[in-house]
This record gives sequence, C-alpha cells and structure tokens, in this order.
Amino acid sequence: MSRVVIEMSVSLDGFIAGPDDTPANPFGGNDARRLHDWFVSGSEPYPRNAFFRPQGANRDVIDALFENTGALLTGRRTYDLVGGWGGSHPMAGLPVVVLTHRTSTRAPKGQSHFTFCDDIAGAVAAAKRAAGSKDVMVHGAATTQQLLAAGLVDELSLHVAPILLGAGRPLFASGAPILLEPLQVIATPQVTHLRYRVGKRPD
Repeated sequence: MSRVVIEMSVSLDGFIAGPDDTPANPFGGNDARRLHDWFVSGSEPYPRNAFFRPQGANRDVIDALFENTGALLTGRRTYDLVGGWGGSHPMAGLPVVVLTHRTSTRAPKGQSHFTFCDDIAGAVAAAKRAAGSKDVMVHGAATTQQLLAAGLVDELSLHVAPILLGAGRPLFASGAPILLEPLQVIATPQVTHLRYRVGKRPD
C-alpha cells in the first residue's frame, strides 16, 4: 500500500528555506543552501542523475528514495520556486501532483507528468494512484502542514542539517500535538537522517 511520506531537508531550528526565498534564489538567505549539501556536494558521481552527488551513508538514503518513491505531492509555491523543474523532476519520469487553486496551469513539457488538484484529499488520492504500490513523497511547508492537520501523513523523513537559520520558512505550524514513533536514525557529518511513523493525536 502506498504511504504518504514527508521528505524534507530542514535546519536544526525547523526551517526548510531561509528568508526571502524567490525563484531567483529558491533557497533563501542565511546560507540556507547548506540544507541540501548532503546530497549535492559530494565528490562521488551518482549514476541515476548528475544532479545528485551523495556519498557514504547519504548515498544509501538517496538510493532508498529512488527505489521507494512512486510520485511527488508538492505545493504550488514549491512548484513555482523551481519553475516546475523545467518539466522534468530530478528523479527522472517521477509523476508530480501539485496542490493549487490554479488547476488550469499548463506545465512545462518534460519527462514528468503533472496533475493539478485544488483540495488536499483529492491531491493525496491522485498521488497515490500515480505512485501505485510505492510511496508518495511530499515537499513543501504549507502542504506538509495541511496533510498533518488532516491526518493524511504516514511517515516523516527529515534530513536535519547542522545549521541554525534563525529565520525563514518553517516546516511545521502550531497546532494539536501528534505522537511520533521513531523508526530510524542515520548520522553523517553533513546531516542527521530521522525517520518517524506518524501516530494518533493524544487524547
């Protein structure tokens, strides 16, 4: 059965981008580019896509991501910041579902098939159909917050970089508490990979 997995690089203080992120600077300020060093700054080439350059245990994490991911669910803001990946997500051919009120958007032509949905439940359903038996990978802070509030997340996979950004775009919003079950911890010099199963809200 397809799982919905929040898959995000994040600073130790909970930000996924620095201040003033724009299409010209999608990482934002405060050196937020470092959040992604763990999979782009290595010296070892990666055969599946030259965009990725993980090394050591980080390479194993990227390998698992390629093997287990069947579709991406992302928010409109993330889609706009990266220009729809020019029509081709770095994970070649990965279907992409975009949560947006502008469902008539024409995506750039490329290897990825894009679907635009205007409600969270419909977006999850579309992403699961596209993923088949594999996981739905989720990007974007607002989308993450909506999914958690709706109880539609199965797992959190957080890649915590050793940096305090101090400001920027927070991954999580305030709200009701949610219980998490630790599944995995992998520590590397560039990042600590944390994986949790999302449980029920406490009574």
